[in-house]
Amino acid sequence: MKAVIYVFSGTGNTMLVAQLYKQFLSSYETVIHRLGFGEVPSSSDADLIGFAYPIHGFNAPKVMVDFCRSMPSVGKKGERVKRCFVFKTSGEGLSFNNYSSQKMIKILEKKGYYFVSERHYVMPYNMIFRHSPEMVKSEYIYARALVRLNCRQISSGMEENVHTNPLKAWFVPVFRIEWIYAQAQGPFMKVDMSKCVRCMKCVKGCPLQNISYDGKKFKFGTNCSLCVCCSFNCPTCAISIGLLNGWRVNGSYNIQKTAGDSSIQFPYFDENLKGLKRWLFYKYYKNCDEVLKNGGIDLNDDIRAVSVQERTD
Repeated sequence: MKAVIYVFSGTGNTMLVAQLYKQFLSSYETVIHRLGFGEVPSSSDADLIGFAYPIHGFNAPKVMVDFCRSMPSVGKKGERVKRCFVFKTSGEGLSFNNYSSQKMIKILEKKGYYFVSERHYVMPYNMIFRHSPEMVKSEYIYARALVRLNCRQISSGMEENVHTNPLKAWFVPVFRIEWIYAQAQGPFMKVDMSKCVRCMKCVKGCPLQNISYDGKKFKFGTNCSLCVCCSFNCPTCAISIGLLNGWRVNGSYNIQKTAGDSSIQFPYFDENLKGLKRWLFYKYYKNCDEVLKNGGIDLNDDIRAVSVQERTD
């Protein structure tokens, strides 16, 4: 059997989770296609299709929704022709993120696609504030365990109701103003040329090809999605992201290496959390513990696995 996963990923968190899906969907020959980097192949011969994205303002990014619009019809509305799943990542565990896929699911269901699973994984913030090594380790190990469970469920033929009550998700369309803001603020992004080393990481890494360099200065167009791949990966922290510059986070987390470091505390998201972090994470991880327990998944297996991987790399 064949599976294809279509991924939009700016700084790489969602791609990292997609690679876990490829690893644990062992009964499928799985291929990952990252949107924005080359031509996207057809999924006509796929038995299973995955869609993956980072949550932007409690929504799927516009580029992912537009991609869903471009997908070919495989049947009429209500027909169940192509089996699909969706997962998304964000830097916090708020329940507001639960409704982010509804627009894309609605678009695809009209074309004969049907969804059996939707999952939300917390991964390190690339905006707002930097996550500590303790947070990063817990986030990756939990994500790995939860992906293992979800892949087992999908492979066994599980089907879940991925639809939400519109009355609970009333605020989601309101926050799609972020799509407009992202495009409008692109030209306000700037590069401090006194810091810039002309490595071209920003130009080459932009998934929407929104950045150009004419030999003297950088230009940011209006096709920005606010994935902040450019500013996050800039080696000299030379890029300003406009009005949101106060939320800028710079530099790779080296997630897998951090997760495999036995000297770093695990778990982190426990009863000792206080203040903002308790609100952002505690309920999410408490629910994760229950889900993993009910699914027969032992986190110790994932701790050992990432430790071994880190020693062998």
